[in-house]
Amino acid sequence: MVFIDEKHSYLTSIADQPKQKALYALVSDETFTGQPNEVSETDAIYYSSLQAIKKNAKANFDIQYAKISKRKVSENSAAPFVHDDFLILTLIVGVLKFDCDKDWLLGVIRNRAKGKTTTTFENLLTGNYQSKANNQSMVLVFLFLLDKSKITNDQLNEAYNAMSDTKESFNNDFIRILHYRAFDIIIQFKLPRDTDEVSRLLEFESRFRKRINVFSIIVYNLFIVGILVGAYKILQLLPEDKKLVVNDLNLIIGLGAIIGLSGNFIPKLKTKFQELILRAFGYHP
Repeated sequence: MVFIDEKHSYLTSIADQPKQKALYALVSDETFTGQPNEVSETDAIYYSSLQAIKKNAKANFDIQYAKISKRKVSENSAAPFVHDDFLILTLIVGVLKFDCDKDWLLGVIRNRAKGKTTTTFENLLTGNYQSKANNQSMVLVFLFLLDKSKITNDQLNEAYNAMSDTKESFNNDFIRILHYRAFDIIIQFKLPRDTDEVSRLLEFESRFRKRINVFSIIVYNLFIVGILVGAYKILQLLPEDKKLVVNDLNLIIGLGAIIGLSGNFIPKLKTKFQELILRAFGYHP
C-alpha cells in the first residue's frame, strides 16, 4: 500500500506538468491529451512525436523526426534538446517502432553527458538490453512498449532488485516516472502470471483426477464385461458333453457376481485400479 500511495501522490503532484504527464501517458495506458499552448519548437516536436507513437501514425512521426534531425550536433554539445531525456526516449521509441534511420539519433546520444541514462539510451538504440550498466526501469518500460516477448523472468527479478536499491535516487522526474511504471509492469507480468499458472495447474489437477476417476470406472466395467464375454466364448467352444456338465449361464452369472462384488464392495481393489490408470498417464498420486 505504501508504494501505491506514494505513486498516487506523485502522479497527483504532476497534474499541472504537461511534459511529465505526457511521458507517463506514453509509457502507460493513459490517454495523451495533447500539447499545451505556447511551447518551444523542441517541445512541440516532443509532444507531436509522442502523439504519433500513441496513435501508431508513422507518417506523422517521420515529419517530426525530419525536423529534429536537421539539427547539427557537435561533441559535448550544450544544446538543450541533446540533454532532454523526455525527448530522447520518445525519439528512440519512435525510431525503433517505425524503423527509421537511427544514425543521427545515435550521434546525439554519443554527444551527451556521460551517465547511466545516456548509456541506457545508447544500449536501447543498439539492442543491448542485457547490459548491467543499464537503468533497469527504463529497459523494462521500453521492452513493454515495443516487444513484450523479450521480457524474461530473470530481467523482471533484476529490475526489481535494482529498483529496490535504496542507494538509487528517484528525485529526477524522468527516472521516477519510469520507476513507477516499471513496478506496475513487474506486478502485471510476473506476479499474476506466476499465480495464474499455479492456479491453472491446480484446477487442471482437480479436473484431471475427476475425469480419470470416471474413466477408470468405465475401463473397469469394460474389463469385467470383457472377462464375461471371453468366458462365454470359451464355454461355447467346449464339446457338447462338457456343456451338459457345466451350466454356462450359472457360471457366468456367478463369475460376474464375484467380480462385481469384488469391485463394488472391496474399495481397495478399485482404488488400486484407479492408481494404475493414473500412472499409465504419467501421474504419480
